[in-house]
Amino acid sequence: MKDHYIDKVNVIIDGENCQIVTIIGTKYNPDIVKNKAILMVKDSFPNSKITAVISEHNDVTLEEYKKITSSNLPWFQIVN
Repeated sequence: MKDHYIDKVNVIIDGENCQIVTIIGTKYNPDIVKNKAILMVKDSFPNSKITAVISEHNDVTLEEYKKITSSNLPWFQIVN
């Protein structure tokens, strides 16, 4: 059963610049995923208008999730 997810979120800064953020977690809620991505980028652009769009959503198994989280990759943020 695939209760975990990996999402790629396109974070748009001031309607011009974009950053891709990867969020992984359990109990999928798209609003929480987008808000977490915005918070990650907001630190670097505190006075900017920021919005987020989920560009890719993948459900993963527990085994895949464990493999990803145990590798401590720097490009993802875990949301539970």
